[in-house]
Amino acid sequence: MSVATYAEIRCDGPDECGNATHLPYSSTAAEVRAVRRESGWHARPGGRDICPACWTAGHR
Repeated sequence: MSVATYAEIRCDGPDECGNATHLPYSSTAAEVRAVRRESGWHARPGGRDICPACWTAGHR
């Protein structure tokens, strides 16, 4: 058995939907955020991360 540690970005939308994204090989949130932008995630002022589903639904 092995243990892996990775950074994860969770959706901070108003409904706290629980969506998250991560990279198994990443070690920092900055690395995840760099890839997250390519897959539709958005960052709001104050550092809030909004998943693609919440963004499309207008939860900004």
